[in-house]
Order: sequence, then structure tokens, then C-alpha cells
Amino acid sequence: MNIAYLIMLNHLFVKTQFHIASKLFFVVIFFFLSIYSQGQTTYKDSLSNKSYIELKKNFYRYLQKDTLKARSITNVFLKRAKIDQDTFKIADGYHFNFYLSQFKNQQLYLDSIIRLTTQKQNKTFPAQAYFDRAQLFLYKKRNIQKTITNLNLARKYAKQYDNTNLLYRIDYHIAIIKSEHLNEKEDALDIFKKCANYYDGRYTYPYLNTLHAIAETYIGLKKYDSASYYNKLGYEIAVKNSDQFPGEKYYFTLSEGINRYEKKEYQLAIDSIRKALPIIKNNDQSNTIDSYFYLGKSYYKLDQHEKAIPYFIKTDSILETLHSIPQYKHVKTYEYLKEYYRGKKDLKNQNKYLQKLNTILDKYLNDRVHIGKKVKEDYDVPLLLEEQQVIIKKLNKSTNAYQSSIILLIALLLTFGGLLYVQYRKKKLYRTRFEALMRESNSARTIVKVNNTNQDLSKKELKVPEKHATYILNKLEEFERDHKYLTIGTSIQSLADDMETNIKYLSQVINHYKSKSFTSYLNELRITYAVEELKNNKTLRKFTIKAIAQEMGYKNAETFSNAFYKYVKIKPSYFIKNIEKRE
Repeated sequence: MNIAYLIMLNHLFVKTQFHIASKLFFVVIFFFLSIYSQGQTTYKDSLSNKSYIELKKNFYRYLQKDTLKARSITNVFLKRAKIDQDTFKIADGYHFNFYLSQFKNQQLYLDSIIRLTTQKQNKTFPAQAYFDRAQLFLYKKRNIQKTITNLNLARKYAKQYDNTNLLYRIDYHIAIIKSEHLNEKEDALDIFKKCANYYDGRYTYPYLNTLHAIAETYIGLKKYDSASYYNKLGYEIAVKNSDQFPGEKYYFTLSEGINRYEKKEYQLAIDSIRKALPIIKNNDQSNTIDSYFYLGKSYYKLDQHEKAIPYFIKTDSILETLHSIPQYKHVKTYEYLKEYYRGKKDLKNQNKYLQKLNTILDKYLNDRVHIGKKVKEDYDVPLLLEEQQVIIKKLNKSTNAYQSSIILLIALLLTFGGLLYVQYRKKKLYRTRFEALMRESNSARTIVKVNNTNQDLSKKELKVPEKHATYILNKLEEFERDHKYLTIGTSIQSLADDMETNIKYLSQVINHYKSKSFTSYLNELRITYAVEELKNNKTLRKFTIKAIAQEMGYKNAETFSNAFYKYVKIKPSYFIKNIEKRE
């Protein structure tokens, strides 16, 4: 028997064996699919005898561990609800589908719930649907305006039906927006603490989440000892409840790591974050981003750039999977990567991360919340664009290099020429306003007339008793004369309480005799006083804008600056600078 014949026999044997094995494999697969299909049919049949309450309970039990069973329950539940024409049960069924769906379909199910229950409402719907829609806009799209709109609608219906738990969840998310997106951290802190007081002793998991949010807010306020206190408190409570919430303590470990970074204790920050990361990255995308980001920053601060860069790259890889633009603090990722590759003279990667930085900053500049202003303060966007043009030119220097540079130069000259002209016009206008303001005396610029009390009240068409109107006007004169409007926290409610009257009468008298709202009235009093004080008080002019704002009754510098500009058309910093120049 020759060698060729043996090889042929062996080939036929192998081919036959493979053919038999393939058939056997498909038979086994078919067998298991049949068993699985039969099991699913049996399971669906078993659901038909269960009540709505039992179906709902089983849905939430299987939601995380067996989505196929959860979907079967949903189908049975929704089919029965439609047969029974039960509006709220149908809404429950749509809500089950919301949990089982991807982002686009989630929106559709929530819209269906809202359409279904807007006219016929209960304690749960449509409030819960508006709340879920707010969460989608916040975490998936980072559309703050639509988030706030939906939270307000959720609050309206939850309050109408006294849904206390949902009201506190809404407050919690309002505080998240204030803290992370509007930079109103003090206000956010008050809300978080109110929520913590409610959850303490009632609901452990929301209580832990709220303690974590308080700690993060204190970090943002640079109150690191307070942040450590709440991290320690949260950690201890999480450990006590570790059988129920085994991973929660690591969130406080991570938060304390970030706190250590802010305190410039970079190695301690690394140690804490590395302890938390293995648990957190399995469950939470948002905090995983924070973990990688702060590990990268800590190593960078320790001048261990080669260790830092992989963490920034991991941060970027997760950011790319988001449906929305990232939190503003994470933008720094691209700045670190850009600078690192510039040092390496790696033009391709330098351009890659510069492009990402410019793209994200452009989205933030179009944002309606405060972040657009923050971008302008932190980044000189035209210079970044110019840097990118230079890199592109180097990468493509063989293609029309001379012509491109001429066009770019002309564009830059036109841009900068336009900017210079705008700045010149703006400075000239500011100067004119400043001179006019300096010429006006205190009496000439008194915005609020106190002689209104001498007018014939009987000729006024006002739905306030004449005697009471006179009393309020006299009290307003005292309010103006004694500069009580400079008290921080003054509101129409506090003023009405001081006068021992009600808000309605006070508001009507101010609208009628001062021809303005209470807010305008209060701001004009404060700004008029601020103008004269800044003219005459050299010591006050040496204060920071924040300190001056507090002297004038404002909680923060931004609110004061905006009010100052609204009423005198120049910024307080410009006004002070030019008074100093004049003197």
C-alpha cells in the first residue's frame, strides 16, 4: 500500500469524522433550544394565573438577573392591562418596557406614559415619567434646560398627589444640577442636607448617596475637612450595611481619594482611588471616569507622566462612549494629552487631542448655562484654533503650503482686526458711560423716590386700604433711609415680616408707587448705594468684588456684577479701575 493511498484514506476518515461531529453538534444545539423554548412557553403559561401585584414583584426581581423573564412578565402584564382598559396598569407596563429599553426607545415609552396619564393622574404617573425623562436629559444628553423643565413638571404632579419620596428625589437632582452644572454649590448643599435629614433612618441607600453628594460638594467648595467628615460618616454607615450594599463603602473611599488630591496629598489620593477602582468600574461608568481622571492627574502632579498618560487615555475611551458631552472638569483630559504629545513631538496625536478639545469646548460655548462663560474664562479658544491650524499645516506641509498660510494669515488679520475694533468701540462706550456716571450727583441719581408718601392716596387706583398703603410707604421710606436693603438674604417675605404686613399688599404698593417689581426695587437701591460708596469710599474700592458684593447685600460676586451692569451699563471692576485712575 503506497503512501498516497494511505493519505487519501486518512483524509476520508477525518472528513467523515468531522461530518459526524458537525451533525452531532447541531442535534445537541437543537435539543437545548427546544428545551429552552419549551421552558419559556411553560414559564409564560405560569404567569397567566398571577395577579398584577405578583407580576410586578416578579418583574423587579428578574430585571437585573434575567431580562428574558422580565420581558415575558412585561408582555403578559401589558396585554392584560390593555384588555382590562386599566390606564395606570398600562402605564406600569410601559414603565417596565422603559427599564428594558435602550435610550431612544426609553424616551418613546416615557412620552407614551405622559400622553396616557396627563388627563387621568395618580400618585405615581405622570410625575414618575417626567422625573425619568429628566434623568435621561441629565445623564444621557446633558441638556440642563430640558432636565430642569421636566423636574419642575415632575414636582408639580408629585406635590399635587403628596408623593413625598419622589419630591425628595426631585430635590436631590435639582441639587446635583446646582452643584455640578450651575456652580451654585452653597444652595446645593442646603438641599442635600435637607434630603439627608429625610432619608436618615428611613432609606439607607438614598441616605448613602446623599452623604456622598454632600462630601463631593464640600470638595468643590474647598472645605476639605468637612468633606472628610462626611466621607468617614458615609463609609462607616456603608460598612454597617455591607451585607445589603457591599460596594457602597468604596464610593466614599474614592471621594476621599479625590479630596486628598485637592489637598495636594497625591500619593494618598492614588492609594485610595486604587482601592476603590476594581469595585466601582464594574458598576458605575461616571465614577470610573473620575477614578481614571484623578489617578492620571495625581501621577502627573508627581511628575510621573508615563504612568499618568494611560489613565488619561482610559478616561478618553470611556468619554467617547457617552451620549452627551462630558462634565466640564474632564475636559482637562485632552489638555494633558495634547501637551504630553507635543512634548514628544508626536504631531498626529497632538492634533487628535487638540481636535477633541476644540470640539468639546465649542459645544460648551453654545451651552446656555454658566459653563459657556466658564469656557471663555479658562480657555483662549481662538489661540487653540490657531495652534490646531499650525499642526495641520505641519502635517500637510506638502499641500499648497504657501497659499494656505496666506489665507490663514488674512483670516487671522481680519478676525483680530474685527476683535480690536469691537474692543475699541466697547471701551469708548464704557468710557462715555463712566464719565456720565461720575458727573451725576447722589441726589440726581436717586432711583427710588421717597416723596411718594406725600401723594394723594385717594387718587390712586390701588386695591390696598388707604391707611395700610400709607403705613407701608412710611416703612419703605424707613427701609431706604436706614439702608436695610443691604442685609444679605433680604426678600419680599422677610421685608413683609419686618413690616408686619403681607406679601400681597407689599408687592402691590411697590408695583404701584415705585413702578417696578420688588426685585428691581431692591437691586436699584443696592446699586445706587454701591455707585456712591465706590465714588467716595477708598477703602471699599480695595475690597475684592466678592467682598463688595456682600457689603451691598449680595451672596456672590456674579449676581452683584450682573445687577451692576444692568443698571449702570458697565462692570463694577471697570468702574473701580477708572475711579482709581482718575484719582
